[in-house]
Amino acid sequence: MPVLGTLLFNMFTGLVAWLAKYLTQKVAVTVAIIAIVTVLFVGLYTATRAAITAALAGAGALHPMFGAGVSMVISPHSGALISSYITFWSLVELYKWKVNIMQLWSRTI
Repeated sequence: MPVLGTLLFNMFTGLVAWLAKYLTQKVAVTVAIIAIVTVLFVGLYTATRAAITAALAGAGALHPMFGAGVSMVISPHSGALISSYITFWSLVELYKWKVNIMQLWSRTI
């Protein structure tokens, strides 16, 4: 009986250790992906905002009324909206790419 108890204890301990290692790796990868996406989104937002500001300044330099007209068309939230749109579709394409790789991998088995 002590041998059976030791066997069950070791199997349970090994399972818990493997599960903890697997989950911590998964959490670490998820946190890294979220951090990378956040940094890229902020960079994209900054670049988009700079491009919109430069476009508005350039339009205002041509003629004040032209600059006012462009300011009416381009919303103050355009940078965030464009950046969100690009980030969202980049993540969708990444997901589709991962699904295709998993489908190809499952066909080889």
